Amino acid sequence: MAHAMAWSRRFSALAALASAATIVGCASAPATGPQPARSAETQPAAAQVAEPSLPKPAGAPPDVNLTGPLLFQIMAAEVALQRGDTGAAFATYLSVARATRDARLARRATEIAIGGRAAPQALEAAQLWRELDPTSADAAQAVAALLVANGKYDEAATALAAQIKAAADPVAELGRIQRSLARAPDRAAGFALLEKLAQPYRDDPQIGADVRLTLAGGAHAAGLAPRAIELAQSALALRPDFERAALTAAQLMARPEGKDEAAGRARALQLLRDFLARNQKAVEARMGYARLLVADAKYDEARAQFAQVLGADERNLDALYALAVLSLETPALRADARVLFERYLKLLEENPGAERDPDPAYLNLARIAEEEKRYAEALRWLDRVGGGEQYVNARVRRALVLGKMKRVEEGRKVLAETPVASNEERTQIVLAEAQLLREAKRYRDAFDVLAQGLARAPDDAGLLYDAAMAAERLDKLDVMESHLRQLIKLRPDNAHAYNALGYTFADRNIRLQEARELIEKALSLAPDDGYILDSMGWVHFRLGDLPRAREYLERAYKLKPEAEVAAHLGEVMWAQGERESARRLWREYQKKEPDNETLKATLVRLKVKL
Repeated sequence: MAHAMAWSRRFSALAALASAATIVGCASAPATGPQPARSAETQPAAAQVAEPSLPKPAGAPPDVNLTGPLLFQIMAAEVALQRGDTGAAFATYLSVARATRDARLARRATEIAIGGRAAPQALEAAQLWRELDPTSADAAQAVAALLVANGKYDEAATALAAQIKAAADPVAELGRIQRSLARAPDRAAGFALLEKLAQPYRDDPQIGADVRLTLAGGAHAAGLAPRAIELAQSALALRPDFERAALTAAQLMARPEGKDEAAGRARALQLLRDFLARNQKAVEARMGYARLLVADAKYDEARAQFAQVLGADERNLDALYALAVLSLETPALRADARVLFERYLKLLEENPGAERDPDPAYLNLARIAEEEKRYAEALRWLDRVGGGEQYVNARVRRALVLGKMKRVEEGRKVLAETPVASNEERTQIVLAEAQLLREAKRYRDAFDVLAQGLARAPDDAGLLYDAAMAAERLDKLDVMESHLRQLIKLRPDNAHAYNALGYTFADRNIRLQEARELIEKALSLAPDDGYILDSMGWVHFRLGDLPRAREYLERAYKLKPEAEVAAHLGEVMWAQGERESARRLWREYQKKEPDNETLKATLVRLKVKL
């Protein structure tokens, strides 16, 4: 049976720990550091200016008599606005503001133009507002922002420089300006303006490092990744204990645009390693370093870093949870994982204001109990999952656990009664029901459920893949091939689709040249996938090339020391005359995975008794 993708879809938090986006963990990211910003290309210029609406202007309003005609004009403008005629509303307010010299009306005209995404008109109104209330900081800020939105960077520079100079906190003001410029129509020009504004402050011994980090955020928003890294590093050079600068530089390095991610992570790891050598008590930097180690699959080293954080502060929830997840992924430490997750939950109970969702921990504890065949306990943990984003995952796990307790129909009922909020969740339920039936060896029923799911969502990649595997189980090779070809057409970069088709041909000893080509394509897309390496070894075995088969299978076994790979590797050993070595390998996995169908079929076919 094709093995390119594991059937089991279980909850796992390891990927979240490994995400380069989580280097800074739960630390408050600096307002001036790299932040996602809506593209100026997709957001109209006026909408980039004032979010939320402008604050109330200060100062005494002029002595304006609210005459009947004036009141009528204001009411007419508001009615026009309610009807969607922003142009008429703006024109009326601007006209009345000029006639009455009331800054409040000019401000309202500015708001209306911004709401209507009319940047030139908004600037006209804001300039009138500033003229009518020259002491208003809000009016000055609005004019400066709207000059930027209209691409008038030279005019904006003078106003913005004055704002920074007058500010009690120049760094905070520069940060506010940076966020505004990040939404400018021309982000490169916006960053050039930011550099010009920051120039008088970037070498200041007190605030220079913060200013440089603000510039790094601006460069990142402008898409200038190398410059952003350079600026973050220069901030760190100016202040060697600047933890936010170290984390920002590492985060930028670890997410190279269009470049080798492994090389980027290596640079980031070295930077944080050097920083921690100088600043051993920097908790967030150590957490970021540990997360990068996870992303680099250096789990033992990551575990040591999280443990060091926890040793200094046993109540650090982030380190505790991360250590629990890493222990969960290491079979020998499964008991430790259980203790750590329970300790994490206890700390959450003691700190109700911690703002952590306990549901992932409940799911992981349920997983541990399920894998240890303590099904009743697994159900108890799943019962504790609330109605949040893990609710559907918990219901799926409950159904599958019930299936392992031979309560298949009860499990199907759980799935049928699970409310879904999206097509993705609906597909998740279909896949779970098919898995439940498949694990009960009700292969035809699983096939039918998936067929019904495909009728509703014919281009869903997950359904196509699982339906193909269900068809293969029933020897419906034409249906299997059709589904996988459709998946390849929809997702030409889906390595598992190529591998599943190629492996099926190889396993059945048919169309071997085509099988090899398919698996070669899969391997080009995922060169370090243990299952695909196993398939490549198996097709070489079928083609009679035992040395190449052995080479690929040994590589696969290092990555995936599982019964199916062991069965294939053992058969190559057997064919090469190393029968005692093959027996030892098979015997080991017969104990570990006594129900593995590939291993059992291999022993029967070769008439081997262990």
